[in-house]
Amino acid sequence: MIVKPGLGQSRPVPKPKRKKKKKLYNGYKNKRERECYYCGTMGAERHEIYGGPNRQISIKMGFQIDLCPACHRAWHAQADDLWIRRKAEWQAKMQKEYENMLTRDGMSAEATRRHWMAIIGKNYR
Repeated sequence: MIVKPGLGQSRPVPKPKRKKKKKLYNGYKNKRERECYYCGTMGAERHEIYGGPNRQISIKMGFQIDLCPACHRAWHAQADDLWIRRKAEWQAKMQKEYENMLTRDGMSAEATRRHWMAIIGKNYR
């Protein structure tokens, strides 16, 4: 006998559950020991160099910098040329380090750039 589910009846085979991909985040595990890169203040927050859609990639790949709350706010505000320049320098530095690492592992310069573009989507060098 075939049972058709009606109101209030359960299905003979449960519906598969969809698993959401767990997002990475920068916790406060060792925040007290972190020192701001620019001013040396303790209790720095971890900031992702590449934000927006690349935030999760920044966390996973370690493209981060420790900043005190004041420097972190200034970084996000981008109010003066100093912070705009610093952001651009860090983005280029992280790209260069990542591409150099791949080159040391035997990848050609052209292949490393293609790989970078596939991950981040923008050339900062």
